[in-house]
Amino acid sequence: MHPHQFHIQRIDHMGLVAGMCKELGIANLLDSLVPNQSETRKISFGETVVSMLLNGLGFTARTLHMFPEFHADKPLDKLIRSGIEPEHINKACLAERWISFMNSV
Repeated sequence: MHPHQFHIQRIDHMGLVAGMCKELGIANLLDSLVPNQSETRKISFGETVVSMLLNGLGFTARTLHMFPEFHADKPLDKLIRSGIEPEHINKACLAERWISFMNSV
């Protein structure tokens, strides 16, 4: 009999926050407000905002340059979507998405 390997990741209340964001379609709604997004982006504007909500409601108050570290031990495939890596959510990405949003409104 082979032992099973388990990997546990704590998401605390972030699962509820991410679930509500998905249920309400927050990322899709915000993406519709910023229609001219780069096709080569790793994470959309709406997904960036969801990651900021998770950080802000994570009671850690991590500054922008520490976003990759905050997300490093989180199951981003469950919280936001598969394919997103912690290094995709960085200061440059966050600034670029907000500039795009401000230029579109």
